[in-house]
Amino acid sequence: MKNLLFLFLFATQISFAQEPQFVWNTANTKPNLDIASKMYGNLNDGIYIYNNIPPSGTEFNPSITVEYFNGKLDRGFKKNITVDPMEDFVDVVYLNKKAYHFKSLFSKDAGKNTLNAIGINPDGSFDKPVSIANISAEKLGKRGRFNVAASPDGKKLLILSQPEWIKDENEKITISLYNERLEKIWSSEQTYSYPWTRAVYNEPFVNNDGTAFILKKTDMKGEGNTYSVFSFTGKALKEYKIQLDGNKKAITHASAFSPEGNFTIAGYYTEDAKVKIGFGTAYHGSYITSIDKAGESATFNTVNPFEKRKDIVAKNIIFNENKIILMGEEFFTTSRSAEKDPKVPMADQDMFAKDYSYNANKIFIDGFDAAGKPVYNTSIKKDNSSKNDFGRWNSYFGAIMKGKLYIIFNDEKYRYDEKRKAISFGSSPRIAVFATVDPITGVAADTKPIANFPALTAEKEPAMYLHPDVLMKLSDTQCIIKAENTDLYRLGMIGF
Repeated sequence: MKNLLFLFLFATQISFAQEPQFVWNTANTKPNLDIASKMYGNLNDGIYIYNNIPPSGTEFNPSITVEYFNGKLDRGFKKNITVDPMEDFVDVVYLNKKAYHFKSLFSKDAGKNTLNAIGINPDGSFDKPVSIANISAEKLGKRGRFNVAASPDGKKLLILSQPEWIKDENEKITISLYNERLEKIWSSEQTYSYPWTRAVYNEPFVNNDGTAFILKKTDMKGEGNTYSVFSFTGKALKEYKIQLDGNKKAITHASAFSPEGNFTIAGYYTEDAKVKIGFGTAYHGSYITSIDKAGESATFNTVNPFEKRKDIVAKNIIFNENKIILMGEEFFTTSRSAEKDPKVPMADQDMFAKDYSYNANKIFIDGFDAAGKPVYNTSIKKDNSSKNDFGRWNSYFGAIMKGKLYIIFNDEKYRYDEKRKAISFGSSPRIAVFATVDPITGVAADTKPIANFPALTAEKEPAMYLHPDVLMKLSDTQCIIKAENTDLYRLGMIGF
């Protein structure tokens, strides 16, 4: 009942809004400088936020945190998930209305590497670990690896077990499907038609029907990138090559399930397969492939040449009626030796420390029809740059709301101030701005500042910035989004 009241009060505030409107919770937690941040769940069952902070310095394992928020966006708990030196962190997924942490542990005495599933409950308690899969292994250096994936509805779990490579043999995997109660539906050992390599790339996906899809990089030895998608329903692998003619090589991709459950992958390619981020990589076009939800046939596999673009990263795929929208970003990273602090003795400073700069200058929107044929391409200019923050504030929000593609991002304030624009040099303060794109025609409206966003800043609190690619769409008019600075973050509800 409280959730319904919260939604009602929020809806009355935005019912007459002509631009995004925000309602924020209390900033009651400090963020971690995360390289991965995901939201799971819904307002009725609660929302989990998962952060993965990569290893650094002398640390060999990532730092994992999971937080839980109720329907009013009040934080219930923040848990640090310990990954011991002898354990491997696998992933955190949303299954059966709660988060599950997966990690594996090698045992020399048992001669195997075991995958454990640990449920994280809304009250902050942890379930007893459940041993769910094994890989035979003689020693730690040859323990193999696991990958896991959950279906969009949180009712299917796919586990990919990959033993250590064997010279001069074809690569083997074990694919297992479980229900939301961690009960096995089927499991099968399969052999690829490709020789084993020391570096393997197998990314698993599963739709609501339980059809497994594996995106596999089939050339791991040279500069070229060739990919195939394998489908599996418990009997035999079926391969669909991502066909790029001539010298075309896939460089960056995004993937998603359509509302019907079809698996779609799209991205960008070069003609020479060489990638030199920050040095003007020439991307020559996009590619898009779709496989039906049963994994029985490829509905289309197309290539779209375009005028050369530079430094593109494929970000996400959005489905809207009979249109498929690939969103990308012009993004590159540069680095140099960190500046030394003259007040600190050189012996106490890291001589190998580096400063990383992240630059994101343009958003690309490529539209395709239901058969994968390109119908438009649009771009939106932005001026984003940041330093030593993984570029987390440079990204953008993109979602279909009220029949339009809304794009929200942080931008330089003086781009929207005619008086300051002419005399401004260097960077300016950042503000939240938005633009809309017609998802049918690709026509973009002018980018505008969000008028009510300053409400995010309290009297005694420094300004916050959107972390706009961390979002959860609740309905056609509402999304949950994250905003933060280096000390605090809070969640907000966006209404359209």
